Amino acid sequence: MDRWLGGRTVTSATVSSGKDQRNVWLGPLAGAAVLAVLFVVATLLRRSSLAEEARPVMIGLSSAAAAIIAVQGARTAAARRGWPGIIAGGAMIAMGLYTLVHVLR
Repeated sequence: MDRWLGGRTVTSATVSSGKDQRNVWLGPLAGAAVLAVLFVVATLLRRSSLAEEARPVMIGLSSAAAAIIAVQGARTAAARRGWPGIIAGGAMIAMGLYTLVHVLR
């Protein structure tokens, strides 16, 4: 049975689940945006007079962001959203692990 809810047609399975039905690609896009902003800030700080003082802070921020993105990717892949969720989660895990390796080497 379909219902009209909030400007869209929603199946009874969606209504009864009560879960948020947001786009599965929002996480990878947000993760990529966060990492891009951190990269730009780190590049600007590296070329400034604050380079030595800012280095440990940027390593900490980038490592924390990368770990959070990887964990959220694992949660997205395990959320049973089908292949799109698995692919999006895998992309987030790859982004997070690559960033961790890059930052910590």
